[in-house]
Amino acid sequence: MAHINRLWHTTAMGADYDDLLGPLQRLFGAVVMHDHVSEEPGIGRRGGMIWIGDNSIEIGAPVGEHSPVRNFVESWGGGMHSIALHVDDAKATAERLGELDLTPQVWLDDHIFYTKPRESSGLLLEWSDRHTDDDPRWGHALEPLPRPPVVPVGQYAFVTAVVNDPRSVAERLAALFGTEVLRVRDDAAPDQVGAIVSLVDCPLLLFPMPPEGSSVELWGTDIRRNRFHAHGLRVDGLAGALQELAAHGVRQTATIDEMVYLDPAVVPVPTFLVEDLLPDDPRRAGE
Repeated sequence: MAHINRLWHTTAMGADYDDLLGPLQRLFGAVVMHDHVSEEPGIGRRGGMIWIGDNSIEIGAPVGEHSPVRNFVESWGGGMHSIALHVDDAKATAERLGELDLTPQVWLDDHIFYTKPRESSGLLLEWSDRHTDDDPRWGHALEPLPRPPVVPVGQYAFVTAVVNDPRSVAERLAALFGTEVLRVRDDAAPDQVGAIVSLVDCPLLLFPMPPEGSSVELWGTDIRRNRFHAHGLRVDGLAGALQELAAHGVRQTATIDEMVYLDPAVVPVPTFLVEDLLPDDPRRAGE
């Protein structure tokens, strides 16, 4: 039995909020759920939740000199920061995770906490039992888009991370989530999926760490430690979608197992496009 209900949201950070939101809204139809500025010590962020396809992304940018978001952006170039898992009971989840040697690092309130990345293979995880009143999964109606996107997104297809030893990371995460390791390929090259873990309503893909100095050529960003990296969006008619994006200055830089990687210089959150959900996707179990 899974101990998580679903992926609650991914989180992406960048130097400028509008530079994050603009392309996601214009290209893929992201809808703003909420947008908030906080100058509190230890937070220092403008950000909020957006909706793409059938899931949400938290986006944020630094506010103030001592913003922790600024540290992430300046140290690692921004991009995918963490993922949040939805659970039935946050306090009970924290107790269970403690038995697996995963310790809460900070509680935002009684319903949301982060755990220590070094205890989860270097990946930052957020856990929450909150139901928010601006989320379509709990009955909220989204605001209409001001204009149609270049490429309408049908589903949030997957999340990716780049890690040393995908097998061991997958096994650790599956134990924490109470889910399954869906695929392992021990001989995977850096541009191949090394392991897949179920997030219940979508998969997490783990790519092997590229050799030192080669990640920029492969992924368009410098990756030197385990980190969440990209997301995948499912679109109808992939070939046509790529033509439309090309007409708007967005080129593809790689194709991996029918997953097309878009130029991260133009799309601020590293993004794959796919036409179908992956064969390992837990949502396909009943097909």
